[in-house]
Amino acid sequence: MISQKNIKSVTELEFEQEVIDYLTNIGGVKQWEYKKEINNIDQLWDNFKNILEKNNQARLNKPLSKQEFNQVKKVINNIKTPYEAGQFLYGVNGVSEIEVSLDDDRHVFLTVFDQSQVGGGSTVYQIVNQIVSKPVISGRQERRFDVTLLINGLPIIQIELKKVLHNSNDSLSQMEQYISERQYEGIYSTLQVLIAMTPYDIKYMANTTINQFNKEFAFNWQNENDSNPIRSWKEFSDKVLSIPMAHELATRYMILDGTKNKECIKVMRPYQVYATKKVLDLVKKHDFSFSDGKLGYIWHTTGSGKTITSFKTAWLTSKLPNVDKVIFLVDRIALTNQTVNAYKAYDPISGLTDKSGVISDTANVSDLHNKLNRKTDKNIIVTSIQKMSRYALRKDMKKGKQNILFIVDEAHRSTGDGSDNKGMLEAIRREYPTAAWIGYTGTPKFPETSDVFGSLLHAYTIKDAIADKNVLGFNVEFKETIKAPENPSDEDIDDNIKESIYDRKDEHVELVVEDIFNNWRKRSNDRKYNALLTVHVGGNKPSIPRAMQYFREFEKRNKEKPGADKIKVAISFSQDTSNGNNQLTNNNDLFYAIRAYNEIFGTVFDMSTVKAYVDDVISRLNKTIDDRNYLDLVIVVDQLLTGFDAPELNTLYVDRTLKGSSLIQAYSRTNRIHSAVNKPWGNVINYRWPNQNELEMNKAFAIYSNKDSANKQLTLDEYRNSNQNDNIISKSFSDAKEELKEVVEELKNLTNDFKRVPASEREQNELFSKIREYNILLSKLKQYSEDDNKNPISAYDNPEEFYNLIGMTEEKELILATVLAPELRSSRAKKENVDISEIDLEMIHIREIRIDYDYLIDLIAQLANEVYKTEWDKAEITKEKIDSEVAKSNNESEKRKVRKFVSKIFSQEFEFDNYPVEANVEAISEAMNKMQKDENISIITQFIRDWGLDYSIGPKDLSLLMEKHKIGQEDLDKQGEFTAIMNGAKDTYSSIASKDIAKLTWVKYRIELRKEFYKIADEIKNNE
Repeated sequence: MISQKNIKSVTELEFEQEVIDYLTNIGGVKQWEYKKEINNIDQLWDNFKNILEKNNQARLNKPLSKQEFNQVKKVINNIKTPYEAGQFLYGVNGVSEIEVSLDDDRHVFLTVFDQSQVGGGSTVYQIVNQIVSKPVISGRQERRFDVTLLINGLPIIQIELKKVLHNSNDSLSQMEQYISERQYEGIYSTLQVLIAMTPYDIKYMANTTINQFNKEFAFNWQNENDSNPIRSWKEFSDKVLSIPMAHELATRYMILDGTKNKECIKVMRPYQVYATKKVLDLVKKHDFSFSDGKLGYIWHTTGSGKTITSFKTAWLTSKLPNVDKVIFLVDRIALTNQTVNAYKAYDPISGLTDKSGVISDTANVSDLHNKLNRKTDKNIIVTSIQKMSRYALRKDMKKGKQNILFIVDEAHRSTGDGSDNKGMLEAIRREYPTAAWIGYTGTPKFPETSDVFGSLLHAYTIKDAIADKNVLGFNVEFKETIKAPENPSDEDIDDNIKESIYDRKDEHVELVVEDIFNNWRKRSNDRKYNALLTVHVGGNKPSIPRAMQYFREFEKRNKEKPGADKIKVAISFSQDTSNGNNQLTNNNDLFYAIRAYNEIFGTVFDMSTVKAYVDDVISRLNKTIDDRNYLDLVIVVDQLLTGFDAPELNTLYVDRTLKGSSLIQAYSRTNRIHSAVNKPWGNVINYRWPNQNELEMNKAFAIYSNKDSANKQLTLDEYRNSNQNDNIISKSFSDAKEELKEVVEELKNLTNDFKRVPASEREQNELFSKIREYNILLSKLKQYSEDDNKNPISAYDNPEEFYNLIGMTEEKELILATVLAPELRSSRAKKENVDISEIDLEMIHIREIRIDYDYLIDLIAQLANEVYKTEWDKAEITKEKIDSEVAKSNNESEKRKVRKFVSKIFSQEFEFDNYPVEANVEAISEAMNKMQKDENISIITQFIRDWGLDYSIGPKDLSLLMEKHKIGQEDLDKQGEFTAIMNGAKDTYSSIASKDIAKLTWVKYRIELRKEFYKIADEIKNNE
C-alpha cells in the first residue's frame, strides 16, 4: 500500500492510482466507476456513444450508425469555449439534447444531460486516466491527461496531479499549457472544472480560454465552520468530488457569465456554496402562511462575489414549488440597471438563441404591478427599493396573493420604521406580511441588520477573504498636505457636518495633485493599473466645484509634462436637473469636462449623451472598451464607490473623511484580485486628518473583519496591530523591508552567493519557492512611497539605495533573473518532462533590465553562420547565450517572437538570402518580421482554401484586414468587411471548400466560418 511508504518517495503514477481507488469508493460507498480500458480519445467517444444510446433507448430502435453518431460528434466538436460548453450542458430548462436525423428519416432529440437527475436516475459517473491526446497544433507534442471524471460519458472535471514536493501551481501551469495547445477540444470541450491536486495542496477553478486563464481564480475548498482551507486530498475528495456534490459543483453551482466580449464560466467558491445551501434549505421549509418571514441575512464582505451568490440564490429558489416570485431589491435606482445586466448575463436561458431568459426589470410602478401579477416564466424581478415601496403604498393597485421571496441587496441600509427613505423596506413588509426576506450585505449594522432580517445565516468577513486570497489587503498612506488645526473635535473631522480647512485651501489641491504625479509610477506599478480620486466638501456645501478644481489642476500639470508622464484623467458626475443655485455652473463644468474627454479619446459626446459619456468613462476605467485606450484616473464625488468592479484598478485617492461601512465599500474598489505579483494589494492614500482617519480606518477594519468584534473598543495601536496581523493592512515599511532582506539572505545561501542552482531536488524546490516569495515581497516594497519616517523612497528614482536597503546588488539581481531563474525553470521542466512554458516563475526587478540589442543581433548573426557551416557545438553554445540575453526581457511576446525565430534558424527551417549573415539590426529585424509574415500568410492561405474563399479574398488582403484585429473581439465587420468576404463565397464554397465544410448548409457555413475566422485572427495576433 502507498500509505505505508514514505510520502516523499511516492511517484505521481502511484499517487494517481491511489486517488482513483479512493474516488471509486468514497466513504465505503460505490461512487465513480473506473474504466481502466479507456485510454485514448476514440475509446472515449465509443464510451459516450454507448451511454447516449442506453439513456435514449425509448427513442432509438438500434444503435446509432456511424453517420448518425457523427451528427452528435459534430455538435460537440463545434463547442469552441467553456461558456458554449456550459450552454450546451444546461440546454433548455436544464435538459441538454442533440437533434439527430436518423437513417430511417426520423428526427429525434437525444438527451445528453438532465439536471433533474443529478446523483441518480440514468446519470452515469465514470473515471478514466492517462488518456492519450494527439497534438492539435502542428509541432506540439502528444499529451496524457492524468484523471478525468466523466458524467454520462463526457469529460466534466479534469484533475492534474503532482507529487508531494510540488504545489498546485505546477498543475495549473500544466493545464494552462494544454489550453494554449487547444487540447481541451473535441470531446474534451465539455470540461467545466479544473482541479490541481497534490497530497496537501488542492485548488479548483472553472475551465477557461487561454486569454482569460488566471491562476488567481483557483481556490482551495474550505471547512464550513471555520473557513480554514482543506489540505488533505482525501478530505477534499469527500467534500467536493463525491457524488452528487461533484455533479452539483459543475452544474448547480456553476455560473454562465454572458457579459459581452467576456463570456466565461465561473464556479462558485466554498463560502458562496455554503451560503446558498443555507438559504435554499430555509426557503424550502418556509411556511408563507404563518411565519414573520425574517429568514436571516448573509454577510459576505465587499468584493467576495455577492452578486453571484445572490443570483444563484434567486435562480435556485425561483425553481422551488413553494415560491411564486423572487424580487431582488437594490438600494438605489442607479444600481438597478447594473444588477439587471449582471443577472441577465448570468441567466443561462437568455444566452440561448431566441430565448429572453427569466430575469426582468421594471420601467415604472405600473410595469412592476403587471410583472408581479402576471403568470410568466420570468419569475425573477429586479427593482429598486424606492420603486417597490411606492408600489406598496399605491392603494389603487390590487396586490395578488403570492408566495414572494424578497432578496435585499446592501441590506445594512434597510432600517427604519417606514416614515423616511430608510424605512422603505418596512413599508413594503406591511403590504406583504407573508413574504419571506433574505438580506445580503458586505457591511452589516450591529444590531440593526439582525433586527430587520433575522439572524446571521453565514459570514465571510474581509479577514476571511484576504486569508483565502479572494480579495487583497490594503497598503494605506495618510499624507499631510497642509497643517490641520490641533485637537479637532469629532464635528470638525466629520465632513458630513462641517467644512474644514482642507475644503478651503487651494494649496491643498495643488499638493494632492503633485503627490499623485510624483508617485504615479510606484503606485500604478509602472502604469499597469489605474485609480479613482474621491472628493467631498463638508458642511453640506456642493462638492462638484472642488472636484472640477482638481480636474483643472490635472489639466494644468499635464500641459507641463512630457507625453510619457501625462495622466489621462476624466471626471464623472450626473447632469444637474435640480433647478438649484448650482445647476448652471455644474452643467457648464460637465460640458467642459466632456469636451476635454472628447479631445483625449476622439469621442463625440455632448450634454444630450451624458449617460453614454459616463458608460464610456466606466469602460475605459475597467478596461473593457473595444479600442483599448484606457483611463489612468477618474475623479468622482460618490459615483463608483460601491458596486463598481475593476480588477485593474489598484489605487484610491481620498480627499474626504470616510467611516465604517462607507470606508470599507470605498476602499474595496481597489482590492479585486488580478495578479499576485503585479497587484499585491489595493493602495489607498488619504489626504486629510491623518491621525484621525487612520483611527477610523483601523476601527472599521477591526469591526468588519470579525463578527464578534463589533462592540469592542480598542486603542489605535491595538486596532493597527490586529489588522496588520490579519494582513488587512500592509506592514510598516521597515517590517516589509526586513522580511524581504531575510528572503534575499536565504536566496544567497541556497545559491552559494548567487553563483549556482543547488543540485538536490529538495533545495531546488526550496529555491523555486523562495524566488516566488522574493518577487511578491519586492513588488510590494516597490509600491511604498515613503519609509516609516515619511522620507521619500523609490526603486524607480533611486535604485542604488533600494539595493542597499534589501541587501542585494544590481549584479546579483541580474544573475538571479537572467541565469539562475531560467536555469531553475529549465531543470524543473526536464524533470517533469513538460514544456518550459509550463513552469511559472515571473521575475520582478529593481532596476529595469534591458536587452542589449546590439549584442543580441551579433549573436543571432553568429548563430546563423554557425548553422550554415554545420558547426553544431558552437551553435549550441551561441543559442544558449541568446536565450540568456532574451531572458532579460519582461515582454513575453517579444521573448516568444525572438525564440521562435532563433529556433527556426537552428532547425534550418529559416534561411537567410545571403551568407555570411551580417550583424545588421535592420536586416535581422526585417528577416524576423518576414519569417512571421510568411508563417501568418501560410496559415491564412490554408484557411482560405479550407473554407472556399479563393474567389472572395486573397491572402494578402485578408492579412491586412486581420492586422486591425484585437484578440478576443469580433471587430472585423464594423463596415461589413467580413460579411462581404462571406457573401463572396456563397455560390462557390460548396464546390471548392474542403470536403467537410463543402457539405455545410449556407446557414451553418456562415455560423462556423465566423467562429473559425476569429479563431484564426486571434492566432495571427498571438504570433505577433
